[in-house]
Amino acid sequence: MSRRKSARELENQLKYAKAREAYTPPQKEDGAATQRRPKSAVKYAVLSPLAAADSAFTIQVSAAGIQFFGGITALGLAAAATDPSAPRGFSPAQMRAMVSDSSPSTIRAKGSNRPYTRYGRGNRDSNAQYNYSAAVTAATPTALDTKVKGIFTSIKDTLGGSYGRVWFESERYPVSSSG
Repeated sequence: MSRRKSARELENQLKYAKAREAYTPPQKEDGAATQRRPKSAVKYAVLSPLAAADSAFTIQVSAAGIQFFGGITALGLAAAATDPSAPRGFSPAQMRAMVSDSSPSTIRAKGSNRPYTRYGRGNRDSNAQYNYSAAVTAATPTALDTKVKGIFTSIKDTLGGSYGRVWFESERYPVSSSG
């Protein structure tokens, strides 16, 4: 059973709901600039023991992410060749990072006017990119561990204070059959 809400909490929720209902987002102008986040095709060597030996896929990786994490060679990737594309459900091992300002700012949501804390670099309308991701691979799991820890160390100073963070997400290689 949940606790009973106070009248003040109910009034705040009603205020946010009314503001969200009354909000109309601005119309996008014809010919207005859009944010482009270009991707680069690269060769990714599969680490999974379930995959065939020396199997590789051509995957799309964020160009800004590749540059942020030190380039194609630092990530263990190679230029795209004639390798097949990744199968459905496959997810490469990835480095992810969020760059922050030195101190977070409390701002209000445009629709509901509800306050929240923004940790990312820049302000809401600055169009500054602060989330980065890029695939990372190596010949063996031990080499991958060493590579990931080396990248962590090399970009630690660029994260922008104590609120910036970097993390690793492991590869997901689906195995399925039908019949």
